[in-house]
Amino acid sequence: MRFFSRVSGCIVLALCVLLAGGAPGKALAAKRNDLKLANLAALTTVDPHATRNLHDVLIMKQLYEGLYWQNERTGAFEPRVAESYTRSDDNLSYTFKIRPNAKFHNGDPVKASDVVFSLTRAKGMVLGSLYGRDIEKSEVVDDKTVKVTLKKPSAAFMTNISNLYILSEKEVKEQGAAFGTKINRAGTGPYFLTYLDRAVKWDFEAFADYYRGPAPIKYVHYTVIPDSSAGIITFESGELDYYMAPIADFQALKDSGKYNAELVPANHISYFMVNPLRKPLDNDKLREAIAYAIDKEAMNIACFDGNAEIAKFMEKPGINTGAPAEGVYFEYDPERARKLVIEAGYEKGVNVGKILTIAGNYYEKMAQVMQANLAEVGITAEVMPLETSATLLRSRTQDFDITCNGHYSTGDFENLRRFIHTDSKGGHYVKFEGDKFDYKKFDDLLDRGGAELDPEKRAALYREVNDLVMKTYTFLPMFHRSNPHVWAKNLKATMYPNNPQLYEWSWAE
Repeated sequence: MRFFSRVSGCIVLALCVLLAGGAPGKALAAKRNDLKLANLAALTTVDPHATRNLHDVLIMKQLYEGLYWQNERTGAFEPRVAESYTRSDDNLSYTFKIRPNAKFHNGDPVKASDVVFSLTRAKGMVLGSLYGRDIEKSEVVDDKTVKVTLKKPSAAFMTNISNLYILSEKEVKEQGAAFGTKINRAGTGPYFLTYLDRAVKWDFEAFADYYRGPAPIKYVHYTVIPDSSAGIITFESGELDYYMAPIADFQALKDSGKYNAELVPANHISYFMVNPLRKPLDNDKLREAIAYAIDKEAMNIACFDGNAEIAKFMEKPGINTGAPAEGVYFEYDPERARKLVIEAGYEKGVNVGKILTIAGNYYEKMAQVMQANLAEVGITAEVMPLETSATLLRSRTQDFDITCNGHYSTGDFENLRRFIHTDSKGGHYVKFEGDKFDYKKFDDLLDRGGAELDPEKRAALYREVNDLVMKTYTFLPMFHRSNPHVWAKNLKATMYPNNPQLYEWSWAE
């Protein structure tokens, strides 16, 4: 019996050793169920209808969903809150069937009345002025069916509806004016908020009743780290599991072999906006001189080691439907720029004020290159780096001389409407109102392009408005960046051109 007990004990010990990884004293490592991430800016709100800020939108897309989602990699429209739709023969109405198992984070089923409430609410807010403007009305057919009627045919309707998030009517009304400032359970996305300090940090938890099944990673922790140098240090120390690295650090991180690393071309445009309401920038010749003075290749090398794609237009052709691939474009021509400065009446040179930019990342480098380029043609300017939120606020209230910024696109040229059309709310950097520009023609071309279902005719209308706007010398596109993603070696993640899909991420066994 003693012999049998010893043998049994040895077998049990051997099994324990094998289960522990083959070595005595080495415990079986538990699979992680959390994710540590950083955001470059504080959240302005958690109301998805009230913001277009890039750093807000990255977060909103994990918490809220539209009826459909446009896959950034394929361009295809994939069902989300809705499981299917039909379109009328006259292209004026769409009927959506809501998933029977779609639920809000508060546990309530999604009803057609919630969809009607959400689309109606969004129309009167920042997001809806772009994405909901073509909706005439939305109405309940039954508890799981919604009919959306348009004012006119809309080529970009499915892109637009994919960006209008569905909210719980009950939750929004219960929170009232406080909605967007505190935790809510109004979304349908794969995660919901459990902690919120918009200026410092916020936490998510996977929604157990999510209709596609709960996310593999249960907890997500976000920390605000506005400085990219501090962010990469935090990542390398192991305190972050993923980071969009500064391009100067990317290759070394990739070559180290310690991380996953991928440089992904983004559907993003980096640009300058020149304020024609500020003197001396109200001088057309001077703004034209600035357009020809900028060396985009030098800027690409300084900001992205040459890995970005030089931009000729504000929307990237090929990936954004209707975006022109030809038209008015300003090649780097410092000699021509110098002559234009003189023609503008500034033979001895001129100071144009300040170049507003986000501090601590590649935008600041863009501003510095622009400053040097302008100096070469007799134009002086001061670089003014500010924190992200302050830069965006001043840009969107047109409180700048020149601003350096960027945005992600939606997959359709219609995205540019928010910067040009007079009916857009909260999106302008330069407002084309008054007598200086023919803004009514801009509006007309955008309206006609949005309603034109023939791709060739639509492209022609958008090329015309693109050329007219470029000739205002207020929009100066620089490059389409590539996003330098780095993430933990045992984190399985697919990188999209723009917004991460945390639902698809998981830890290796």
